[in-house]
Amino acid sequence: MTEHKIQTYLWENRDRWKELIENIEFPEKYSFDKDDEDIYTRTPDKILFNEIVDRYSKLHKNLYRLKLFGCEVPLKRDGDSTIRADLLGLVEGVSGIAIIEIKKSAQTERQAFTELFAYASHLQAIFTSMTDDDIHYVLISPMQERIVREAAISSFLFDEKPVFAYIPSYQNDDVNTIRLSPWVPTIADIVKLTESAFSQKNFDIFKVTWEEIKDWNPKKHENPKKYMIERMNRISSYAAQLMESKNIHGFVFTSQGYPEIPFLNNAIIVAGLNPFKVSKDNYLITEEGVPPHKLDDISDEVINLAQIIPELLNKAKEVNEENEYFYDLITTWDNTLRGIAFDTVETLTTNDKGLTFERGWDGMTWKEYQSIMIEDALCFNYDMKPTGIVRKLFISYTIEDYNYMAKYGTEKHPYLFHGDVPDFMVDYLYEQNYFRDFLYNLFESQKDLYKEFDKEKDDDTE
Repeated sequence: MTEHKIQTYLWENRDRWKELIENIEFPEKYSFDKDDEDIYTRTPDKILFNEIVDRYSKLHKNLYRLKLFGCEVPLKRDGDSTIRADLLGLVEGVSGIAIIEIKKSAQTERQAFTELFAYASHLQAIFTSMTDDDIHYVLISPMQERIVREAAISSFLFDEKPVFAYIPSYQNDDVNTIRLSPWVPTIADIVKLTESAFSQKNFDIFKVTWEEIKDWNPKKHENPKKYMIERMNRISSYAAQLMESKNIHGFVFTSQGYPEIPFLNNAIIVAGLNPFKVSKDNYLITEEGVPPHKLDDISDEVINLAQIIPELLNKAKEVNEENEYFYDLITTWDNTLRGIAFDTVETLTTNDKGLTFERGWDGMTWKEYQSIMIEDALCFNYDMKPTGIVRKLFISYTIEDYNYMAKYGTEKHPYLFHGDVPDFMVDYLYEQNYFRDFLYNLFESQKDLYKEFDKEKDDDTE
């Protein structure tokens, strides 16, 4: 059986596409409100698994209506390199084009997403302003390689691309018996991804301050007026839009120092998930078997680039000996946050009076930031604006919280037991205290339990 045979058969039988797809029963979603203790079983991987089930089942239903209109279509103009789409189609009733890539073996499926995304880039160049939702990424592949499964999940969750995979099967190497079984990620496929990503130390912070402006800041012994708060929140809204446009997963907020304390003025705090720190943790969990609660103890300098990208050793063995390459990536990534913070402040303090404002700045991790009282406590902190997957998780967690509270109240809730919760979600979102409780529950609560357990074991040993 060859990839070309599969491609030809699917094209020649394009009117029978629906018949070639195996029926599937999607797994049951996790519930967190069957009883009043279930809320304690909620974890990021389970929340994201529920989202995958929802979105995959919708995609699966839509793809039954796939109509193929092209086979082995070259997606480069004359004179350029020849990259071809195995199959092109559209889904009736759904906007956009489906790109279908066929890979028969585990050895070839590693290139699948490289080719799919290359095809997509060319389509987006042809159809100006095409969105990610306007392209369906369909992979027909064994899905045996871990790196391929992780790429599918990461693209689906972090990049929000409509990625779907079918596993082909056939009898006696006869292409006429081919069937396509939808591939659905398991919770095990998601756990390591969330364990490596969601850690407070992996969120870089860049803070930019600017001096007091007349009529912007509260007077001594007074709270900020409503219009002052609204103005500062508009600043963080603008920054959040920039972050979303760059696909940064994090959050942003503004603050104003207490007027009684000198040198604490206006500030914007931009937080982003550092992809290089995430890749380091993913390597340590996957390849070295390091438990997630022990990742904080391992320096960023101990991993080199060749461990993350082993293919470098094929022709660049010296990279294996030079750890600073990967460390440089880790330590310089916050330049992206720096650009957003400075651009936001410069743009939104533009005025017709010729006024300029002295600025200060600093970078650290979110974990470090919260431990510095003068940075995080002696000030008015305004609305939190989450972005990317952090936004999606916050929304999902909050919906689950309200569903739980509707059935059981707040008394047994892990962090809303105080009962001071608005009736409607619209008044809950963006509030500092609620969001910070969510962040701790997302990042650290499980790790703290494991650390405490390890400590008890050590005490017992002594």
